[in-house]
Amino acid sequence: MSTPLNGSLLRGFEILGLFTADRPEITAALVQKELGLNAATAHRFLATLEAAGALHAVRRGAYRLGTGLIELGALAEQTNPALRRIQPILDELRDRLNESVMVCRLSRQGPTCALVATAERPITVSIRTGTTLSLLNSAQGRLWLAELSPTERATLAQRTGETPAAELPALLDAMEPELDRIRADGVARNAGDAEPDIGAVAVPLRDRQGKVALTLSVFGPLNRFTAEHGDRLEPAIREAATRISDLLSA
Repeated sequence: MSTPLNGSLLRGFEILGLFTADRPEITAALVQKELGLNAATAHRFLATLEAAGALHAVRRGAYRLGTGLIELGALAEQTNPALRRIQPILDELRDRLNESVMVCRLSRQGPTCALVATAERPITVSIRTGTTLSLLNSAQGRLWLAELSPTERATLAQRTGETPAAELPALLDAMEPELDRIRADGVARNAGDAEPDIGAVAVPLRDRQGKVALTLSVFGPLNRFTAEHGDRLEPAIREAATRISDLLSA
């Protein structure tokens, strides 16, 4: 029999998951809207997180992340052996391909940059850790969508708020053939779909259970990321993905 989970604790982490690099501040009204809570419950959770040091009130009903989380985040980076061991592989892949490389995790808002190695080119594409990408249009997002059931896809896509809920069923149905191909081939590509003039090739990073834990992508200006260029990059990306997946499974 599985151990019952603490719903309040999970809800607290859902609230923390509302923060992004582009949304460093949340309000009680936002928590109510995003998580479907009533006003009293939203305020109670926010007050509790503030008392725990996870949040800091900047004005009435508005919060930013607290110093307690900053300390825990720094400790996580220092003590997480997987992240420390993945970065050198990214640096090596960047140097080998002379292209920028990124690892994303999946957050409530969509694929979020966790690690990056930027190519030292006169013209390149730069991204910061903590930046959230499109779930529906990025190569990284499509990798996760390809692994999910139709119901799970719809739920996740609705949470990101990228597309009006009424338009999602038709959009996801139209994506089904591409997601089938991604699932079969184990690779996704982006040719200006998420951001104009940016191309990417992405592959999944799997844990010991075979589930997608992270995604690995190589990206750059679209005028360089032709289909032929992607074909040349793909073997090296897959090789690096195997090495990282072995670390995640260790």
